Amino acid sequence: MNVGAMEPATEGRGTPLSLPRTAAWVWHAEPRSIFGLDAVFVRCANGTSTTSTSGDGFDFADNYRRWQDTRGPAVVPWTWFGPPASSDGTAAADLLCQIGGAQPLYVVEIGFKAPAEEVVAFAKRMRERQPAALLGFSTYPTRAEATANGVPWDVCVAVFDLGLPQVYTAKQRLELLRPDSPVVADMAGKPIHVVVCPDSDPGWLEAAKAAMARHAGVSAWAVDQASFTTWRRHLSGLADERPAAKPPSTSRSALTDELPATEAAEEAAPPSPSPLSPGPGPVPAPTPIAAGDGGPAPIPTPPRPAGLEPGAQALLANRIIAIVQAHLDAGGTLSDDQLLSEVERALGDATAG
Repeated sequence: MNVGAMEPATEGRGTPLSLPRTAAWVWHAEPRSIFGLDAVFVRCANGTSTTSTSGDGFDFADNYRRWQDTRGPAVVPWTWFGPPASSDGTAAADLLCQIGGAQPLYVVEIGFKAPAEEVVAFAKRMRERQPAALLGFSTYPTRAEATANGVPWDVCVAVFDLGLPQVYTAKQRLELLRPDSPVVADMAGKPIHVVVCPDSDPGWLEAAKAAMARHAGVSAWAVDQASFTTWRRHLSGLADERPAAKPPSTSRSALTDELPATEAAEEAAPPSPSPLSPGPGPVPAPTPIAAGDGGPAPIPTPPRPAGLEPGAQALLANRIIAIVQAHLDAGGTLSDDQLLSEVERALGDATAG
């Protein structure tokens, strides 16, 4: 099988591209506030189907559309590929494009024993239908773990533009932070956007900070977790802590060249394999924007009021104070998602246009 010929399409090389620096993943969760995060990766399909193989009747496509209706271009589509779902690469790509529409970024989680030739077929079909888009794959963080569990790692690295390695345990985190990190080396120079799981790794912030400082960004699993409200604030805060970086790269070919180089971090012991989610089921580990005239648009960051005139800033401050006071008077708390949504809406109104 010749995977070397599966190079990213050249049509999109001159098109501005953007990756979210911070994001959260969605499995089944309904739309809610993601205030402070750049994007949300929402599952929209399950191989060649839109429903779960568990038989619970949940429709990923319907949930994805609800998220799009409420969060618009901040929503990035992702799908599961491989057993127990169908492994028809061409059909799975067609369904992803059908549901997700024209986007600058798509993500696929590669499951257990996904056939290498079908992974190639999936990527080939995506290039045919969306030649300017970036394609990312998510799975175990290293070649050793992935191949031990039947994931065709070398093929994935060859046909996708970037990796979203799942760093869910302390051992995997230490492997990411090693000076000779296999998480980085195994991607053969392609950029990585690190996925963390606050519920399974108490030290996840260390991995997230490294991802922001040295790599393309960080996302966390998952909005479905009860802990989301807490870790969302920590994750969004990293955007303000990171040092000044270069402007976003302007093309797929420039993406790898312009990412900050990986530097040495604390040395740690090598990890042992950890389980990957087998796909549909009760909140497992997972393994993502609107197009304009023939090309994708950058993922927007949340609006900030810094550019407002002093008088407008004062009006906005008073409005937010009134929103908070009314919410508290009605028996709400400062941590309620409803309050955050109302404040987010006020900020959006103030900066619109």
